[in-house]
Amino acid sequence: MINLTNQYMKHQIKAILFDLDGVVVFTDKYHYLGWKKLADEKGWDFNEQINHACRGIPRMASLQVILDYNNIDLPQGEKEELATLKNEYYKELIKQINNDDLYPGIIDFLKKLKNEGVKLSICSSSKNAMTVLDALNLSQYFDVIVGGNDIKNPKPNPEIFLKGAKLLNMHPVHCVVFEDAESGVEAAHAAKMKCIGIGTPELLPNAYEHVIDYNEVDIRALLDAGRVKRIPEEPWNITETEIKKNRFSFWESVFALSNGIFGVRGSLEESDTGYDEYPATFVNGVCGYEPYNHLWKLPGYPETHHAILNICDWTKIDLTVDGETFSIDSSEILEHKRTLNMKHGIVEREFKWKTLSGKVINVKTTRLVSMVKRHIAALRYEITPDENCEITLTSQLNLDTISKVKAGNHKKITSRAVTNGADIVNIAIKTSDDKVVLAQTYSFEGKNHNLGFDVSEKTNAGELFVLDKFFSVFSTMDAVENKITGLIEKEIISARENGFDKLLDEHKKFWADYWNGADIQIEGNLQDQQGVRFSLFHLRQSNPERPNRSISATGLSGDGYCGHIFWDTEMYMIPAFIYSQPETVRDLLEYRYSILNKARERAIQMQGKGALFAWNSVKGEECGHVYEAATAEYHLLPDIAFAIGMYDKLVGDDDFTLTKGAEIIFEMCRFMVDRGCYIPHKGGKFCINVVCGPDEYGCGVNNNAYTNEMTKWMFNYAISIYKRAAKKSPELFEELSKKIKLSEDEVNEWGKAADNMFLQQPDENNIIPQDDCFMDMDPVNMDLIPKNTDIRDNYHPLNLWRLQVVKQADILLMLFVFGNKFSKQIKKANYDYYEPKTNHGSSLSPCIHNIIACEIGLTEDAYGFFRQTALMDLNDFKNNTKNGIHSACLGGCWMTVVNGFAGMRDYENKLIFNAVLPDAWTSYSFKIAYKGRRFNVKVESSGIEYKLLEGKPLTIELNEKRLVVSNHFTK
Repeated sequence: MINLTNQYMKHQIKAILFDLDGVVVFTDKYHYLGWKKLADEKGWDFNEQINHACRGIPRMASLQVILDYNNIDLPQGEKEELATLKNEYYKELIKQINNDDLYPGIIDFLKKLKNEGVKLSICSSSKNAMTVLDALNLSQYFDVIVGGNDIKNPKPNPEIFLKGAKLLNMHPVHCVVFEDAESGVEAAHAAKMKCIGIGTPELLPNAYEHVIDYNEVDIRALLDAGRVKRIPEEPWNITETEIKKNRFSFWESVFALSNGIFGVRGSLEESDTGYDEYPATFVNGVCGYEPYNHLWKLPGYPETHHAILNICDWTKIDLTVDGETFSIDSSEILEHKRTLNMKHGIVEREFKWKTLSGKVINVKTTRLVSMVKRHIAALRYEITPDENCEITLTSQLNLDTISKVKAGNHKKITSRAVTNGADIVNIAIKTSDDKVVLAQTYSFEGKNHNLGFDVSEKTNAGELFVLDKFFSVFSTMDAVENKITGLIEKEIISARENGFDKLLDEHKKFWADYWNGADIQIEGNLQDQQGVRFSLFHLRQSNPERPNRSISATGLSGDGYCGHIFWDTEMYMIPAFIYSQPETVRDLLEYRYSILNKARERAIQMQGKGALFAWNSVKGEECGHVYEAATAEYHLLPDIAFAIGMYDKLVGDDDFTLTKGAEIIFEMCRFMVDRGCYIPHKGGKFCINVVCGPDEYGCGVNNNAYTNEMTKWMFNYAISIYKRAAKKSPELFEELSKKIKLSEDEVNEWGKAADNMFLQQPDENNIIPQDDCFMDMDPVNMDLIPKNTDIRDNYHPLNLWRLQVVKQADILLMLFVFGNKFSKQIKKANYDYYEPKTNHGSSLSPCIHNIIACEIGLTEDAYGFFRQTALMDLNDFKNNTKNGIHSACLGGCWMTVVNGFAGMRDYENKLIFNAVLPDAWTSYSFKIAYKGRRFNVKVESSGIEYKLLEGKPLTIELNEKRLVVSNHFTK
């Protein structure tokens, strides 16, 4: 079998495009001298300021800058003659060019990139680029050279970079541009490429990152994420060490804190710069609605769209010292460090501000969103000046926040009052029935205890000034409208009276208990350890543990995907919880029951029976207007059933499974048995036609293998629940049967459909067709398809649907879920066949490929997929972390270690491990909760250790041998 270690598994960035002047070589002085000579001859003013405005633009444009500055208007012919004359001067001058004119460190930098297999291009507006490169013997380093003679439209038009990428056979998503001119930065952005500015943020404010010395560039960070430096590698922390204004939104997502009920993005307390900021507080389940305006509306099209709303920004604090207000944008910041402390679940920040009068102000902030008091968040603001001064803190509750994904203002303030020192605001959502109440209050430890929303104090040098701010939120998701104001008043006053320290201590204890049971420990690679804990942290803080809420595709870290819940929760997040904190899973399943009536309505809209859950939704109404890759993904229904089945098997909660769980599953079976049909051409088999499987590039297909296997499983599981309920809880069973008018004939029909389900079969090469038509689709040269990005925006659907290209694991997901049905030979054959055809356009894809790669012996391929998963957001792998953290990827990270490297499978009450150790690690360990037991697994080069921590001894299968796990270490 061929080892498929693909470059894109290692690095996202595969091509670097360089401007020439001021980036590779300093020719600007020769340009300056050429223009200066011309200007002197003509008697024009020309200086460094004018010269700077000429950088990065063509000769004619530069001449126009000079003429405009001198208020001169010339005929076009004369301008062309002057530009040609300047070029002659320039060509004569660059005969003097030598290695001293090279940008320091550029040669070593180019050599390092070439050694990594990176494609390199020069993209310069200069028409003399080749002359310069040849004079310095630089052409050898570049695969492609695009100069001013090769393009029609100069920068800031993206033509030059798009042409360079095309000649390199690279998609823009895999390219990084190095530029020293703002016009070039703008062109790179227009080409949808990351851009690193050669210069300072002041000169190039819109560049993605900045560097002055090529020796500062971390090659791995550059190729992994298009960054100059990696995030510092620490086992428990994520640390920001400098303020980059165009990266505010990225850090806001990374530093977001939540507890599943509400979440706050990690914006800076004093930020209000107008840069890349999105301060926001989201309340899980509180949404605004807008009507869909369909040009052509057909039955089943969604009527409205809804999304979670940016309710407020409660973190805003203005700091003033001796009348001077601190500004992120303009104040002198001597030091800055901000840290997500994952061990304690807090964000800490320290900075030093030098005022205009020369005083140094030391500031520390600590922020938490309580995992114990789920309606409370708090912020401590500590100030220590080095000289006597007057400090004023002005705290704000900004209610004018606008949501990125919902146009207009959906909020109406119905009342606002101060009660017992707490500012309480009632808000009605104008486009829904949701009501929200917010509260803020303060505790000030200083000489003056007169509490207001502005706190001012004369402070001595070295004296600590502390303000504690408390915030609370309730909504009609928590209680009826006439009770939430009373609830919030009690909650916010209690938090203030108990104090910040108590709130912090109990919050830390929560996280200590969580990490004790759910941590994954990795030895050998600190960045991998950091990425895994980042995933586990964000996943846990996203779980609301309330029966009417779930976890969205970005949790509460942003409003990407509009806060909608997808199949991700059941298939990629619940596994991590069910094997570490099974007690937290029931509420995630109860959420589906809370919107079951909406699913029944959706089934009717789709001219079906039973219940059809919305593909993407918060409240239960379908929001996915792209029906071919939303509504058509009927596999969502058996996915939900599968999660209920996991919970049933591992927890044994008949109180849920045989009542609400059964009702959900029975109604979904009704829909699916009605949706399918017995097809004579298929030998009378039960077929499910015109669907979309997990591969969202393949729409309207018949008999998607994953969908059919999952639906067969659901039918059989439903029958087993039906029989169990009738036997164990006859009264409840009869009540449910009457409620939904379920007959035994219906159940028998499910059994008939399951027994006759059309299942895709392996061909002579052991390849299982993804669906009825995949093998007949147009073959594709995958070298032309960008990797790790969704390509649906690049094609008309009719062109994409006919291509043999896969977005994410589809067949391979089936081989994982039903792994006991398929041999290792079949898994190998299908990995070899489908992986090269997969562009991993979804963050859900790498983790499943990791699992199958481990199983078939491709451990290092698996390790590449693991790193894609674990570092998806820390590396901003898809350049969209600013919209929120990828929740499914968080659960997928757990799966890569436990199901992937450790090889854990849970088939028919048989727990199996087949562990491998990637070369980058010396060991890894984790704990598993299993049917009332808890045991530890440790994998190292010398072998595998198991130790029972709680419960009765457990028999497992290790490398096809039975093993009893007891309270002694077992190898």
